Amino acid sequence: MRFTVAAAAAVLLLSACQDPAGVGLGLIDEEQLDPNVRTVPVTTYTEVPDTTVAIGIASTSTTTAIQTRVLAGRVVDPVFGDARAVAYVDLLQPSTLDGDAEAGDVTDAWLELDRAYAYGDTTTALPLELREIQGSWEVDTSYPADTLFATGDVLSTTTVVASDTLRRFDLPDAWVSANAALLLSDDFDDDFEGFALDVPASFVAAPGVVFGFNTFASEGSGLRVVVGEDTVRFPLSEVFSSIATEAPTMVPSGTLGVRASPGAAVRFDADFSPIGSTPLARARIRLPLDASLARDGAFVRPIASRSFLYGIRTVDGEEELVRLSDSVVYDGSGELTVVATTGLTQQVQALLLDPAQAFERYELRSVTGIPSLDIFPLLLPESQPDPGPRFTLTLVGSAPE
Repeated sequence: MRFTVAAAAAVLLLSACQDPAGVGLGLIDEEQLDPNVRTVPVTTYTEVPDTTVAIGIASTSTTTAIQTRVLAGRVVDPVFGDARAVAYVDLLQPSTLDGDAEAGDVTDAWLELDRAYAYGDTTTALPLELREIQGSWEVDTSYPADTLFATGDVLSTTTVVASDTLRRFDLPDAWVSANAALLLSDDFDDDFEGFALDVPASFVAAPGVVFGFNTFASEGSGLRVVVGEDTVRFPLSEVFSSIATEAPTMVPSGTLGVRASPGAAVRFDADFSPIGSTPLARARIRLPLDASLARDGAFVRPIASRSFLYGIRTVDGEEELVRLSDSVVYDGSGELTVVATTGLTQQVQALLLDPAQAFERYELRSVTGIPSLDIFPLLLPESQPDPGPRFTLTLVGSAPE
């Protein structure tokens, strides 16, 4: 039997005096203030490989494969693993380009990128090289996350620091002259494959940093081309962050050392069956974490600020993935919590009404479209005194002791 609105209404007519106590689910800390609150412990955290690839389109007009950021840099991090990121950006010829312009009118060009993210030592002055991509690449191709594309010689260099906003790569006059006709050509979008941003081979991360750059034109990113007396901006189109990570070597005891994206998802279990067919006013999830790992002096590890909670079950022999929450966020409270609870409440109510709706396991996954090295520094259930990771259920009515 599937959960329906009618079924939900019927269960709300049940006596709220069913006592789910006596099943080992106690009231914890602040939850003791409400006698109608019951908790379901989360158990058995495990890391699950995440196959999400940070490739997509840098445009708000598309409904799929949106990528709002690219990453570039190298960082040494024994706690959550070393990482290297290479950014690839393609360009789109603007509709505002003067159709009567000639190659001789193109006199200058430079790439600007809006820096808006950092993972690692924020005192690092990160050198980056700009090279032209050789060969073709497509946004709808399932490249491995650490794919590297062939590139040409270094065209421009710059040094990025944490205080920067827009960073500029000046293209040499020889490149501008050689590509002037292509920049104006109707075939530009098909024939030009874009640029790569990477650290020099000689760069030694000690410990280094990975910076992120916004990809949307509205943030200032794009190629600026001087055509006659005008400066036009070629917005970014296809973008890809090649990210290679290594396993951590010094994960603190009692903590799950997992990257939110693109490293892995977090899988866990929870057993709602002892609660019974109980009408709910609200369901939440609370996942304590070690926020002290977010910063060590100038070394910064952003905690994943937004993620989704999924339930997984088998239906007719096929694995079904159901999103249970609108958003799970970190708000500085020391726990990941659900902000918008309507969806989670409905899903938990459904499985309480009908055991066939129960999930075999749950997963926490970072929001796609925002490449990062963010972390989930979750405290392991077995390492914590109460309150540990848990679902918090608020019953309807007044439940007896």
